[in-house]
Amino acid sequence: MVEEYIQKIYEELLKEEQDSAKRISDLQIHLKETQAMIHLLEETNDPNFESFTPRKVNARNKQKIDELHAEMKEVEEAIQQETDYHTQQMEKVEEAAKVLRQAEADVACRCDRNTLEEERYHTSLLETQENERQRISRELHDSTVQNLTAMVHMAELCSKLVDMDPIRCKLELNKMIKNLREIIDDTRKMIYNLRPMSFDDIGLDITIERTLDKLEATGTKKIHFVVEGTPYQLKPIIGITLLRIIQEACSNAICHANPTLIHVLLRYEQGAITVIVEDDGTGFDVHILDERPRDDNSGFGMSMMKERVYLLSGSIQIDSKIGVGTKIIVKVPISNKEEF
Repeated sequence: MVEEYIQKIYEELLKEEQDSAKRISDLQIHLKETQAMIHLLEETNDPNFESFTPRKVNARNKQKIDELHAEMKEVEEAIQQETDYHTQQMEKVEEAAKVLRQAEADVACRCDRNTLEEERYHTSLLETQENERQRISRELHDSTVQNLTAMVHMAELCSKLVDMDPIRCKLELNKMIKNLREIIDDTRKMIYNLRPMSFDDIGLDITIERTLDKLEATGTKKIHFVVEGTPYQLKPIIGITLLRIIQEACSNAICHANPTLIHVLLRYEQGAITVIVEDDGTGFDVHILDERPRDDNSGFGMSMMKERVYLLSGSIQIDSKIGVGTKIIVKVPISNKEEF
């Protein structure tokens, strides 16, 4: 089919663009290594040490510095060429993505649609999933990948310093140990955000309580959590989705409403479970709420919360007034609480 052929071309272009980005990263690392080596040689070749540094050593250092400068110039030119090529590939990928989206849209138009609302819902669901993937991708790129790349650079530098300057090599290794601990901590936080491990061990109520404790600590806001009714076991997908909804509602309040207090209620009912998140913040006009995602995705939270509720066949009610606060009521049906 045409869309499959376009998809294949798109994937090939995307792979080439990613390979080009990796080549640029490798060249940049090589450039930094060369700069570091020149710096070390220039320190060794300091005129102040002329009286006790053999002239042959100084001559060899100067020759090596000249060679490294020439090599650095070549690497810089290679980076520029690869950057230009990478820009061209990005444009091709974007063009292929547009054609692919158009092809997918044409296929979608040929499919049977029950209602216009169903079509809007599925499109919005895809946007929700894609934005979540982009958020995770940005977190990995901006933190883990960047830090690990720096670790590679430091390790390669230490391999050159181990014989020339053991003391500095040891200092660099200490920095690496500290940075690696930070990377491990960041990765653990990311894993916990994807799926809290405590959810499988201690249940929904305590997991929500611990999550809110962390939000309260980072946001310096008071969050009051209450459970009503007799707790019963839920399907994991329902529990984790309710946790995400509560996280999103509280995070939105902390980031945008500047509240002094947030109330979170989890109510177990016969055949349903209700979540209420209420704050005393600045509030907003629900009639003019812009749910379209902005460039920084700051307007995407409310839409994502609604999509999660709709996926559980639940209902969501948002009551808010400027200067009064916001109240969000989510109700999810539980057909059989024994099935999980």
